Amino acid sequence: EKTNLCQFLVVCMLLWSSQIQGNRCDDSGIQALMACGYSIAKELSSPPKPLDGCCTAVRIIGMKCVCEIINKEIESAIDMQKLVNVASACGRPLAPHSQCGSYLVPGVA
Repeated sequence: EKTNLCQFLVVCMLLWSSQIQGNRCDDSGIQALMACGYSIAKELSSPPKPLDGCCTAVRIIGMKCVCEIINKEIESAIDMQKLVNVASACGRPLAPHSQCGSYLVPGVA
């Protein structure tokens, strides 16, 4: 339990430190990623469904903004497939073959 909390806090610190001040989308995208931290962190097992605060942030901010701010540093801390799953679970699915950071969203099977 303490290990999970520490890992989550490390992810949040990485996200916050990678933020570029002044651009509204950067600020909003970081807020959405932080709200979804428990669902997208590489080191944590995903909850069965994203928390309400996560989905609220994704719906308000939008995945376009979230994907724009994702860089290599953020990608090293989050599981991009979990992010794709969260977007879909929150009603904001990413289009197949679209780009989110450097991640190419898989096509539909």
